[in-house]
Amino acid sequence: MFPMLPNYRVPPATFFTTFWKLVETLAKNSAASPNYGYRKLRFYSGKVPVPTGEEDFEAWIDQAVQAVEEWEVADTVKRQRFIESLRGPASDVIRNLKRDKPGCTAAEYLEALQENFGGVEDCAELIHKFSHTYQKEGEELSTYVWRLDKIIHQVILKGGMQPSQASKALMDQIFKGALPLDPIMLRFQTRYQNTRLTYSKLIKAIREEEALIKAKKVVNASHTAFTAEVGTLCVADIQTEVLALKTQMLQMMELMTLLSAKDTRTEAVAVASNRGS
Repeated sequence: MFPMLPNYRVPPATFFTTFWKLVETLAKNSAASPNYGYRKLRFYSGKVPVPTGEEDFEAWIDQAVQAVEEWEVADTVKRQRFIESLRGPASDVIRNLKRDKPGCTAAEYLEALQENFGGVEDCAELIHKFSHTYQKEGEELSTYVWRLDKIIHQVILKGGMQPSQASKALMDQIFKGALPLDPIMLRFQTRYQNTRLTYSKLIKAIREEEALIKAKKVVNASHTAFTAEVGTLCVADIQTEVLALKTQMLQMMELMTLLSAKDTRTEAVAVASNRGS
């Protein structure tokens, strides 16, 4: 027979505390892994037209810049992840860069791709384009702000502006280039003339105003249609009543004509009777 082992009883509170510490330790070890929470970039080859399943360069480089900034790993791991997403001509650009400049960084990878596949405008041209971009007739203010943001993002990528300066430059150009009679711009001039909003807060405020204006237009259109319908019904009722009155008048006139003819015949009979007598 096997010897009896002592009966150890662990209190429930101690058991759950120990179990929770074990879970936290496992979570920390997983978070420390370089691939924890890692989401791969989409493929980019640099081919034109853009192959199916890829994005154009502007959309892809935006995601790549944000990813490189947010990946909390060593630069060697960033470069490895970066190369995994490249194909064709884009991969050749990085291969040539590594050959000419060994030990280059992930940021230099981005710069090389920007030089090969990005716009050819320099910072001065982009800044001039930004300062001369105006809201078009019939264009929503949110669409105008989106166009400005795309230009200013290119300026930042080329080193012509610090990201911390983007919000101020964007607000200044909106007040300068928006249509003067735009209803949302009229409200913004009184509310935010001396306030600098971030891009997310600015877009949120503009979209709320646009939604409010659209809702008012729907209500006004419904009211106008209802008023027109009521007016049409009133006109139809009046016309019906007029026709009924005309019919009644014609009937009365016919009756009066019949009565008049009857009186005439009666009088003629009476005269003839008198003569006979």
